[in-house]
Amino acid sequence: MNIPLAMLVLYIVLTVGIGAVVAARGKVSSRQFLTAQGNLAWYMIVPLLFAEMMAGAATIGKAATGFTTGISAVWVNWGMSIGMIVFIVFAARFYRAMHRKYDILSVPEAFRFMFDERCRAVMLIIVVVTYCFLYSSQPISAAALIAPMTGLDPTLLAWMVSALFILVTLMGGMRGLAIMNIVHMVVMYAGLVVATSGSLNMAGGLAVLQEQLPSSYFDLLQPDPWSTLANAIGIGISFLAAATMVTASISARSARDMGIGAWGAAAIVIPFATLPAIIGMCGVLVMPDADPNSILFSMSNAQGPVVGGVVSMAIAAAIWSSAPAALLFVSNTLTQDFYAVVRPHSTDRQRLAFSRLMVVALGIVSTWLGLNASSILGQLYAAFQIRSVVGVVLLVAMVWPRVSSTAAFWSMLGGGAIAAIWHFAGNPWGVEPLWPACGFTIVVLGALTLVSRQQVSEGYLRYKAARDELAEAEGRAVRERKTSR
Repeated sequence: MNIPLAMLVLYIVLTVGIGAVVAARGKVSSRQFLTAQGNLAWYMIVPLLFAEMMAGAATIGKAATGFTTGISAVWVNWGMSIGMIVFIVFAARFYRAMHRKYDILSVPEAFRFMFDERCRAVMLIIVVVTYCFLYSSQPISAAALIAPMTGLDPTLLAWMVSALFILVTLMGGMRGLAIMNIVHMVVMYAGLVVATSGSLNMAGGLAVLQEQLPSSYFDLLQPDPWSTLANAIGIGISFLAAATMVTASISARSARDMGIGAWGAAAIVIPFATLPAIIGMCGVLVMPDADPNSILFSMSNAQGPVVGGVVSMAIAAAIWSSAPAALLFVSNTLTQDFYAVVRPHSTDRQRLAFSRLMVVALGIVSTWLGLNASSILGQLYAAFQIRSVVGVVLLVAMVWPRVSSTAAFWSMLGGGAIAAIWHFAGNPWGVEPLWPACGFTIVVLGALTLVSRQQVSEGYLRYKAARDELAEAEGRAVRERKTSR
């Protein structure tokens, strides 16, 4: 009997069942499907955000990079933890204020009120590209996990798994994903802690690793400081325009729930991110000829079928928690910022149908992209560095009232295009996309803003009105609480 496969199938059936139960409870509107109607408590936000940071592709990719490079693989998730803190400090109130006054439900909608329709269109493209990149690696990661257990073709498995992701997304919506992710988070932590402990024992302990592996494996700045810095900064800044963070902010019951959820997710990811990297490093000594992309499962399965099954469940949890969320966020953006714009008088039922149609279409397209990608972590880094451009523009615009919509548009369009072209060109001269993209963005943004005749842009005035209204509402709520005591 294939114990790891049986445990994996049982786990998948269980989590899909949870989604089905959630979907069967009550009537679903497009707003409920996409944002949970603002009812997420902090203990639901923690696993929802944790899911994006510890996606299956990142987990398997970190183990593979740990095998080939070393501990520096942790930066993809440490950068995300930094990004969550950056978002809470600099951007959370901006999106909550915009939601309260203008009822925005997506990042492009917020950019429309802060700048104009052109910036909304650019942001729409960037969000779709980013989350398609994020989703594209998940079916491939799942196939890499299941193929050795079943002997089936990985490409066929990728399509089968993607179909299941689409089904899970269609059933549960935002609240269903948040509830399922509580289970996923617990399984992920338990599974990788067990696997890391066993891997260290197989390798002879941490002291043996330090003695036998090259010193570069323990260097956090591999492959070079500039690339590491680009990845960390790019990921951190990109979270200022992360659909996950914005949707969580809107879906949260309160600012306090969002704050606790984001800080909690960031805190638990920092130690967790090291686990797959350590397993990969142990694999260098135990299985030096192994395939890097399968080293996580190979090391776990070598510890016995039960451990292999537990880790298979953990990897599945990482994949199942992030892939449907990526589809849902892209669907939300396309529904609010394309369909609702093209058909402003459409009914809620029509918008819900469109959002579900987009889940199916995007799942198919993204899976095809993933099957033609060469690097798991490379795809993730590229996605975040493309999105970092708009994070820079938003951050500057919130503190410099003069930033014009024209300056924002051309800097976002040019910077995003440069980041994407640079990535697909293979990072010429070994330079990460962040540097040329952000350099162009800052220069164009500053130059076009300085030639603007307005000292305070119309977008900033709208933002200020929303910010003041939120502050007044919060002050009133505080006074009411004091009076009730």
